[in-house]
Amino acid sequence: MNNEQLIARLARDALDESVEHLPWRVTHRLATAREAALARLPAEARAAVPAAAALGHGQVVVAAAAGGPQPPSHRGKRRHFGLGLAAIVVPVLVVAGVLYAISEWDSRLRADDIADVDAAVLVDEVPISAYADRGFGVFLRNVTRGERE
Repeated sequence: MNNEQLIARLARDALDESVEHLPWRVTHRLATAREAALARLPAEARAAVPAAAALGHGQVVVAAAAGGPQPPSHRGKRRHFGLGLAAIVVPVLVVAGVLYAISEWDSRLRADDIADVDAAVLVDEVPISAYADRGFGVFLRNVTRGERE
């Protein structure tokens, strides 16, 4: 078997395998086009075409044997579609819920920190105008250095 025949056989096998996954509408159009092409062939050329090659494989063969193309059952596909949708929606909702909870927790921590600072300012003996003074920042830095040493 030479390389061309090997490549042709591999391509045919891949196409035969993938025809099972085609939608019914596509297989119906392919079967109709195949029948029209065979009808245009002369009688001796039609006799040379093997039956399997004339009908194809997979769903097209089953549809032709059953008296024409028929839509496949979609019962299992609907169930898988629901599971697939749930597999996408549920994790997205969980992530969104976790992000919302983290945001709320962070907001409460910030509010608590601001409330603590406000309470410390109101209870402190230093007048509020001292906090607006430029020298107050220098004073705080000097005080914190003295506490460290």
